[in-house]
Amino acid sequence: MTIQVFSIQTGIPKSTLRFYEEKHLLKSVREEGSNYRMYAENQVPLAKLIASLRTAKVPIRDIQLYLEANENSRKQMKKKWIQTIKENQRQLEVSLRYLESDNEEKEIYMFEKAGEKVIWFEAESAAGQFSREFIFRREQMKQHHIPINNMYLRYISGNRNQVKAEIGFGVSREINTALFPNAFSEKMRGSFCVGLPFNEDFSKIERAYRSLMDYCMTNSWTPAGSILEWYRGDQMETADIIMPVSYIGAKQ
Repeated sequence: MTIQVFSIQTGIPKSTLRFYEEKHLLKSVREEGSNYRMYAENQVPLAKLIASLRTAKVPIRDIQLYLEANENSRKQMKKKWIQTIKENQRQLEVSLRYLESDNEEKEIYMFEKAGEKVIWFEAESAAGQFSREFIFRREQMKQHHIPINNMYLRYISGNRNQVKAEIGFGVSREINTALFPNAFSEKMRGSFCVGLPFNEDFSKIERAYRSLMDYCMTNSWTPAGSILEWYRGDQMETADIIMPVSYIGAKQ
């Protein structure tokens, strides 16, 4: 079939088909006498596959490797692309849901939190008064020459006057947690989170918790983990109140 007919059959512009040929993804032959580009009908599925992969921003070189690979390698590459495309789709759905939400709290934001190894210690104090515990454990880390990437507080139980919590330190995965027999380590999974910056008096931090929870309830976000106080680096002056939330339409 001619390039005109092939373009109609596949829904791919002629200029794009020529580009695919230049990159050796498709191949046409010249019709004798007319010099028209002619494509075989069995190339239609291939052309549609290439167009789909390019829409998903798969690099040209990866598509070339796919076409050169054996059947088993193709299956593995396709499986990986499907996983990546699904993940990108979920990210877009979450971003769209956030933009469409009724967000009266202008500081609330949505982001993807990377996974991290965290060393956790149990702690007790009045609400918003955990700085002494953080300083003590932070000094322990420094004595062992352990760089701190992030610090966290995770509420366990209690009331305003006496709170049981866990304070955590994000560290490199190579760190030996056996150095701290009274602690436990956890591989915090990467997740989508709703966040709210907090830079007020820490005795008022409970209000920030309520604001974040109210926002999630109002906009039907489903919690996918514990709410956390997140202190970036090893500083304790400002925090972000964050909570992992489930993907739109994801199975619990």
